Amino acid sequence: MFAGHKRLIAVTVFIILIIALVNVIWWLYYERTAKLLDRQLSRRLAAVAGAGSAALGPDLIENLTIYDVDAYIKATDILEAIRESDSLAEVFIVDHSYRVLASTSVEADSVYFLAELNGEYIDSVFYSLHDITVTTPTYRTGQVYLKSAFAPLTDRSGLVAGVIGVEANVDYFEVLTDLRSNIYYSSLLSVVGGLLIGLVFLFLQRRITRAEQQLYLNQTHSYLGRMVAVVSHELKNPLMIIRASAERLAKKIPGDESRFIVEEVDRLNQIVTGYLDFAGAKTRFLEKERIEKVNLAELVNNIRKHFQGKYPDQEVTWLKDGVPSDMVIETYPRSLRQVILNLLINGADACLEASKPVILGISAAARGNRVLIRVIDHGPGLSKRELKKIFAPFYTTKQSGSGLGLFLTKKIVEEMGGEIDIESRKNEKTELIINLPRTPAGNHG
Repeated sequence: MFAGHKRLIAVTVFIILIIALVNVIWWLYYERTAKLLDRQLSRRLAAVAGAGSAALGPDLIENLTIYDVDAYIKATDILEAIRESDSLAEVFIVDHSYRVLASTSVEADSVYFLAELNGEYIDSVFYSLHDITVTTPTYRTGQVYLKSAFAPLTDRSGLVAGVIGVEANVDYFEVLTDLRSNIYYSSLLSVVGGLLIGLVFLFLQRRITRAEQQLYLNQTHSYLGRMVAVVSHELKNPLMIIRASAERLAKKIPGDESRFIVEEVDRLNQIVTGYLDFAGAKTRFLEKERIEKVNLAELVNNIRKHFQGKYPDQEVTWLKDGVPSDMVIETYPRSLRQVILNLLINGADACLEASKPVILGISAAARGNRVLIRVIDHGPGLSKRELKKIFAPFYTTKQSGSGLGLFLTKKIVEEMGGEIDIESRKNEKTELIINLPRTPAGNHG
């Protein structure tokens, strides 16, 4: 079981790491794609600004700075050609004061509208000692993302008299938006896929754990079979001798003691036979027992007398019986007696181990064609975890015990055509409920 938990934790961690790794790779790809597109646009705008600077020429720029109309028309035509050929948002020329000398915008402002945002880049072109082209980071204006590039324009004396600016809509943001949406969906799908894989593994893990438990039980049964075969051989003969001696003693000295010895020897012999049946994997426990009519109240009274004989020095408090005096059922009397007596012994031992007074009870009630028999003890009770395992073979809450008692009891009750269930409250009480048919189908003789 511990190994199964370790496997479950290992696979859970592995799935989480795989999901995290896949999502990290996707988002790194997104960031790399965004930077790549930005660099490509920057290089294109820088090349366009440089080409525009070369196309305008010093003479045209000097005439433009003195507001020559012909120069303005010619410069505007060149700027418009640049804008159309490269699908730009706007191409313009500004002087040192950010005044617009020429622009492709029909309603251009007299002063560059984005001077406050891009002023430092324009100034760097004006006051640089080298012929440089500057590209701005992507910025947002309204609902539009823009990127600009600026290149120097020199006059006849070689001084920078103006700056050409090219602005482009960053249309690749639509691509990035679609890509980001796809990554969000992919991340969600990866989480869902991871959960599905986890559920499949959990299902398989439970199957494997059950198979391992069954294999362990099969191996244990095999070892137990060899052990019980030896022990039962040594017990059978002494038990028969004890029984025969008790019967002879009963003929000479009539009394309950001799009868108790015979009955207890028979019960012990039945228990040994039950262990043999379990170890040998026989299909039935009731093959040699006959169905008989039983007065349940008389059976319970007889069980109580024999039970008290097992604890002669112990005070036992019996709860008020709820067994109707006229309740008659057809069942396997010896097996039912063994089942109830074993449950009472378990309850008494639980009370004693918990240092509590021995308080026990037996009740019965008819439910249609079935009867419910309750065996009650006010011992330490059982936890929810113990309740799940209480009928499992080799599981016991006693300090000493084989762990087969309740397992065999359950098997016997099921072969009688019934069911057994357990209800318990910690530190309060435990009830074993035996649900039997009042007239079982079939007969064994």
